[in-house]
Amino acid sequence: MDHISSIPESDALAGAWRVARDIHDHRAELKGHFEGHARFTPAEGDVLQYQEEGRLTYGAGQIFDAERRYIWRRVPEGWQVDFDDNRPFHLIRAADHPARHDCAPDLYILRYQFDALPRQWQCQCRITGPRKDLDLVTTYYRD
Repeated sequence: MDHISSIPESDALAGAWRVARDIHDHRAELKGHFEGHARFTPAEGDVLQYQEEGRLTYGAGQIFDAERRYIWRRVPEGWQVDFDDNRPFHLIRAADHPARHDCAPDLYILRYQFDALPRQWQCQCRITGPRKDLDLVTTYYRD
């Protein structure tokens, strides 16, 4: 199946996922890997609360506990992803339409691949600018 251009509904994302993220920091010439779990919890309306927790191994074996929280809101164009304090992060429209987050002076370009739902999906993120030069590939596996 080719990449789908439609965006998944809440029920396709809701629940628990295993998360694996590969990180390549081109500027520091370091690689990292995150392993953990994420959960999309339904909230009011068509809103999902996202929480991720796990362990990040970075560089020469440095290990950190790591977590992230976001709010995913279903909007007519797709999914509006916001930080947990409601600041906008990016809008997911379709697999063939990259999402953007301008975190001046750096730029985040995110590409989502939902073609293997309901069991798996992926987000590829390229971050460039004077402060960052990173590639992140995150794969979600259904628990």
